[in-house]
Amino acid sequence: MPGPIPVTLIAGFLGAGKTTLLNRILKGEHGLRVAVLVNDFGAVNIDSELIVGVEGETVSLANGCICCTIRDDLLNAALAVVSRHEPPEYIVIEASGVSDPYSIAQTFLLPSLRPYPRLDSIVAVVDAEQIRDIGPQNEMLAMDQIGAADLVVLNKVDLVTPAALGAVRGWIREVSPDARVIETTFGQASLDLLLGVGRYDPERLLERPARDGHAHAAGEDDDHDHDHSAVFSTWTYASDEALSQAALERALDNLPPTIYRAKGFIWLRENPVRKIVLQVVGKRASLSLGELWPEDGPRRTQIVMIGAHGKLQPERLKAVFDQCRAGAPPASADEKLKQALDWVRKSFLKG
Repeated sequence: MPGPIPVTLIAGFLGAGKTTLLNRILKGEHGLRVAVLVNDFGAVNIDSELIVGVEGETVSLANGCICCTIRDDLLNAALAVVSRHEPPEYIVIEASGVSDPYSIAQTFLLPSLRPYPRLDSIVAVVDAEQIRDIGPQNEMLAMDQIGAADLVVLNKVDLVTPAALGAVRGWIREVSPDARVIETTFGQASLDLLLGVGRYDPERLLERPARDGHAHAAGEDDDHDHDHSAVFSTWTYASDEALSQAALERALDNLPPTIYRAKGFIWLRENPVRKIVLQVVGKRASLSLGELWPEDGPRRTQIVMIGAHGKLQPERLKAVFDQCRAGAPPASADEKLKQALDWVRKSFLKG
């Protein structure tokens, strides 16, 4: 191996735009053979034209890149990547939105990895519209993500006023005075600013102890050995029946504020030909057209939600989304009234 492989770590709170930025790197004309390690609650949304084939936890990409899903062991995933017959020239890690980049980056100080990769940069992606509304506990995590970064991508600047943007920019400067800040929409940052920008100072990784970033699965028993300072739960919904668009929009409008992030693919009755991509970030939700469903393959709705630990109410959420099924019986008068009250309550809170 000619020398250590540079590593860029992409961090940022839920829904900031990390995967969008990652897709930009994968599609960019950088001429590098890149290995991508993804640690997330849901599947990474890599554009279909980039995918060549899947082998276990590895996705081969058309431009010579590979994508590996990290389960529990970043160390083993990184060692497997650098030990390939044709090792990558660059490694990009997309961290989960609830991960502490300090603890991830410290992996590269371990003796078993130190001769191979070297940390080139930590990039923190920030949602300019939502970052100041994520609550005190989540803000502490976001500050850790920004504080660890040597580059901050202030994303979605088109969704805020100049005054609000200035306030967020000032807050970032307070958190990380020395970080470079670039402002983007849809993660459209120059590749020259994202790859090969220098060498991250490993001494920064020793400056403070890592906080716990463990996420619980919804319904998980609290009586276990993990530290209970973690504040996130996940819940997954799946249905083999098409959903009604109007019912789905009502369900999304009435999501509780304890849900921070949701994403997935929807099989919609009104558009059965294409996947419908669901994105929920804080108060903002969107449905957009995705790729075509396979002609002869199965069609299935799959949604992943991330929220405050112990606050997702899986049984209630399942009942709400089951009611969106196109073949579901009409809601009772009591349920319709409850939905209306939920809508009024949420509209009042928003205002």
